Amino acid sequence: MLLPFLFCVLVLYVPLPGAVADVSWAFPAFGVAALAVLNALACWLGSGLAVRSLRAGGALADLVASRVFVFLKGLMVGLVVADVFAFGWPLLVERLLAGQRWAVLVDELLLLAPAIVMALTLMAFQARFEAARSSRSLGLRRYLWLRFRVELGIILAPWAALVLVTDVVDAALRTSPHAATADAVATGGTLVLLVVFSPLLLRLVWSASPLPDGPLRARLGAFCRTHRFRCQDILLWNTHKHLANAGVIGPTPLLRYVLLSDALLERCTDDEVEAIFAHEIAHVRQHHLAFYLLLAVGFICFYANLVDLLALTGWVEPLRGVLAVDMTVRQAVALLAFAAVYWGGVFGFISRRMEQQADLFSLSAVEDPWAFLRALDKLGAMSRNPRRTSFWRHFSIDRRIGYLEKVLAHPSEAARFGHRIALLKYGVTCLFVFGLLRLLLLRPELFGM
Repeated sequence: MLLPFLFCVLVLYVPLPGAVADVSWAFPAFGVAALAVLNALACWLGSGLAVRSLRAGGALADLVASRVFVFLKGLMVGLVVADVFAFGWPLLVERLLAGQRWAVLVDELLLLAPAIVMALTLMAFQARFEAARSSRSLGLRRYLWLRFRVELGIILAPWAALVLVTDVVDAALRTSPHAATADAVATGGTLVLLVVFSPLLLRLVWSASPLPDGPLRARLGAFCRTHRFRCQDILLWNTHKHLANAGVIGPTPLLRYVLLSDALLERCTDDEVEAIFAHEIAHVRQHHLAFYLLLAVGFICFYANLVDLLALTGWVEPLRGVLAVDMTVRQAVALLAFAAVYWGGVFGFISRRMEQQADLFSLSAVEDPWAFLRALDKLGAMSRNPRRTSFWRHFSIDRRIGYLEKVLAHPSEAARFGHRIALLKYGVTCLFVFGLLRLLLLRPELFGM
């Protein structure tokens, strides 16, 4: 849900021509409500189809259900696009709260309401399918709260903090001659603080607490010392034993956490947990988090260069600033199309291979390399998704296990793969440096120079 919802947020912030502002409030309001009902109807029909395919059995039952929910996520994005471009929802929100100086966060929450409502509706109907698929299910309220925190909270929590600070500064200094400078300082400062302190925020949102003392914690601590990995703490991720997952968050050792979910610890042996733990610290040891940050900054750089290229055709005007705050509608359309290709395609392609590199590190770092394959096999059994299905950031469980078995049979394959990953990182970094230098030399006005 993370990528579709993130794309919905991006769509809702697209600038629209002011001509739509003269339309009565009833047209966009009822239009957005009708699309929300249409989304609910599609989710009801789709989840019913998924449940029926599951009850019919067969090897393709899980695959059919997975494809149904992928379609529903795409439909949700399409309906949000219609909310913006067909009904002008952002303009209605702006008009309703015009002049409300201290409506802090209210306008932003109202703006995102269609996407949040549709995402929660989809999650509710997905709970229907998961209850039919598994004997171990949560109540609807607890299920929705868990998925809201895990999948939407990672976006909404830092977003709310940023908007709160900028809204308060804007409301307090709106009439000041230094309002623009104060807004820029507040935005930049908040972004820096969010990058640094986001692990604390996510720890709170994801309801994580220190892993209790015991043999497993002592074992993982010894593993960290052996591999010279530092983190602030190892956390138990409370998911009501519903999600079998792990993760690492934090840019620096002082605010870095490794998370292990309760369901993961319940189902896996200590050997298997250590192998999964090794996979997570590999993302830090192999500088994946830093590379993802470069990709995030690179998105802005590559988009600015793309618009310059499109401007040569006369279809779109060049950007006026590197942050693309004042976009035309065509620039916004180009942004949405590029974001879909960049984040859905390019980032997904790279991320899947970073995960594969972390898999290989786990094989080499633990005493029993087969423990990681057993852990993957258990994760596949516990997952809500088919083992043969690849996802945005991961290859399928079956493909990951098959590749690791190949590496164990032919160890030289790991070195060849590492060489290909190094070339990939080097190529992306060179493209970013070239694109940034081009903007600095030929478009310095984008940076206020």
